[in-house]
Amino acid sequence: MTRRHALALLALCTALRVVSLVRPCLSDDEATYAVVGREMLHGRVLYRDVVDHKPPAIYLTNELTQAVGGATGGMVLLHALLIVAVWATGLLLARIVRRHDSRGGAHAPLLAALLWIVFSTTMIDVDGLAANCELFMMLPLVASVAVFLDANEHARATGMIAAGALVGVAALYKYQAGIQLPLYAGAWIIAHRREPARAIAGLGALAIGVAIPIAAVGVYLHAIGGLDAAWFWFRFNFSYIDAGSSKAELLVRLAIRGGFIAGASALLYVLGVIGAVRAIRGPAFARFALAWLVASAAAVFVGGRFFGHYFHQLGAPLAVLAAPLACAFARRRRAIFIALCAVPAAAFLALGALHDPMMRAAGQPDPDYPQVVAWLDAHGAPDDAICIWGNSPVLYFDADRPLGCRFVFANYLTGLSPATATQTDPSVDSSRNVVPEAWDMLDDDLRTRAPTFLIDASPGDVGFYGKYPPSKFPRLARALACDYDAAADVIGMRIYRRAARSRC
Repeated sequence: MTRRHALALLALCTALRVVSLVRPCLSDDEATYAVVGREMLHGRVLYRDVVDHKPPAIYLTNELTQAVGGATGGMVLLHALLIVAVWATGLLLARIVRRHDSRGGAHAPLLAALLWIVFSTTMIDVDGLAANCELFMMLPLVASVAVFLDANEHARATGMIAAGALVGVAALYKYQAGIQLPLYAGAWIIAHRREPARAIAGLGALAIGVAIPIAAVGVYLHAIGGLDAAWFWFRFNFSYIDAGSSKAELLVRLAIRGGFIAGASALLYVLGVIGAVRAIRGPAFARFALAWLVASAAAVFVGGRFFGHYFHQLGAPLAVLAAPLACAFARRRRAIFIALCAVPAAAFLALGALHDPMMRAAGQPDPDYPQVVAWLDAHGAPDDAICIWGNSPVLYFDADRPLGCRFVFANYLTGLSPATATQTDPSVDSSRNVVPEAWDMLDDDLRTRAPTFLIDASPGDVGFYGKYPPSKFPRLARALACDYDAAADVIGMRIYRRAARSRC
């Protein structure tokens, strides 16, 4: 692949993601990461003073971009950084195909990169365009594949240190990146099974490599006083996974969400699956790519929620497996191949650009948070802290005010678990998912941070919080009765203002 091809891919990647450069916040997840990064930038300790349960790299990335560009400019910088990350991932996939798979001919590397870049966008904007963990994760993860394949081919145990370190970096964006470790360990053992010393040395090097970035982050968290809290919220992930593991719900979600993703990216999935079947009896690299795909599918299944952005982890091995077939298809049916790439890419680009009218047309408009922000601007100061009883991180982002509690959403307190019946069915009890310690944390925040405004999303069922009125939670109800006065109702959200003195 030439430099001209690489620059053309960068131009294509930018064009398909240009919406993200003009819309500062694309999803609740993105808002959460941005708000956590903002709070860290203002001295809050991650996991202790501001809480989300993802690995730390996504928050550190947001903190860095906001340190450079500010609240809004930082998001533009974040999305520009994501464009580069997606493009660079495509170049690494091209390198992998060029060095290790000769079946597709000279154009196979280019098509592997093209398939990745195009079909990483054929999802709704919150999954395809937003700066989610998975797309950042895929750059070091795919780099680890490239490094591992070279180390394995040349029997260099030292190369396994670099491969492990890259997996460790990827896991700091999303834990599921760790699925690569047993894949590499198994492939290394098979390749060097007749040399036990080399096989053991390679496994040791892989373990050392992955430990380096993990240990570095552990030292950092210990230094800032957040290590114990990080361990607490890391363990919460197992409860989060369990909450989404109902078999009946899992199958329905897989059929609906997985079917939508595969249908929107039909060319990638059809050619990738055919390539996977052929790889069973193919050369060693093809079998490795198949194992990579299987491992990635296992990672997508974790938690059973099947959000669209989870499927990015499948996109890379599918692009590698599909590349030889894509070359043959493009030679025989060039116009059809171009259409199967261009039509879905253009359709989802248009959906992203027309997000607001499309959501209104679908009867599911986004909450009009700017109205709440306008009320806060008219009745308070920019440094008035707010605490939201609900699942509305975009409001925190739009308001650009200090957090009056450490939680960017109240799900730890209510047990609501996204993409499960606890969110969508008012009759489903979510109390088993509550983190009891979170209530002590909220009590402490309301007492010490004393947020000026407490915003309740339950009156208008904003963010599915209609089933969680404060009256159902005695500790919150008491805090409101003692220290807050109802001040206004805006877009179904009740705004409470802190009283001049406590009534209790």
